[in-house]
Amino acid sequence: MTLLVAQGISIQFGEKPTLEDVSFEFGAGQFATLIGPNGSGKSTLLKAVAGILPLQGRGAAGRVRLGDSDFLALDPRARAQAVAYVGAELRADFPLTAIETVSLGRICHGAGSLSPLSSLDHELIRQAMERCLCWELRDRDISTLSGGERQLVALARALAQGAKILFLDEALSRMDLHHQARIGAMLRVLVRENGYAVMLVSHDVNLAAEWASTALLLKAGRKVAAGPLSETLTEARLSELYPDSAIGVGRNPFTGSLMVHFRGN
Repeated sequence: MTLLVAQGISIQFGEKPTLEDVSFEFGAGQFATLIGPNGSGKSTLLKAVAGILPLQGRGAAGRVRLGDSDFLALDPRARAQAVAYVGAELRADFPLTAIETVSLGRICHGAGSLSPLSSLDHELIRQAMERCLCWELRDRDISTLSGGERQLVALARALAQGAKILFLDEALSRMDLHHQARIGAMLRVLVRENGYAVMLVSHDVNLAAEWASTALLLKAGRKVAAGPLSETLTEARLSELYPDSAIGVGRNPFTGSLMVHFRGN
């Protein structure tokens, strides 16, 4: 079932377009990866579709539909209940504990800030932190956490937010191998059993390919390809994205997932 449709997303910050007429559909139970070289427009695309960057005004265009609704015309709380964007950095300009940070995800449901948290809010916050392996960090000030620990807290905040569409923009990049594996398994369960839709940006193509079933490829702000990994994660497509690299594509001998490797000089 299609949840979200992005049509003709275009953004220009300077003289050259950052995104040019990018469209894609995103459905329940879909785990996708967004792949492209540095500067290809990946973060800009996710932020624009999530409503963080405006699509009105000079140099910007496009539409985003959530079901039958104009997503970008919804009020911020409604958008936050549907789509969560998680970046690589979790920052705070004032002291917050991990659990206070995660509780901010409930604001779009009328909780937190000046409104008290309900028993349901507390339970959802705890569930999110346990799923993201950071419940034991709940009383720590986030300024004392490592980069990987902050990413766990940021992801827990997104789950507490209740959005079924998760845009993860290098959101696992600072986690160690153990936590990446555990979080990846958790995300796959959410997709497979709970109807979530996850789009993961990662420069670790093998990590993304281990979990995702589809891919969207960007280069210089343009869509190169979209579809199942078997059609998009090919040597020809990757050579188009990274023309100066000798890249081969094989199979993980344990899981059968596609794997990318360098052929050498």
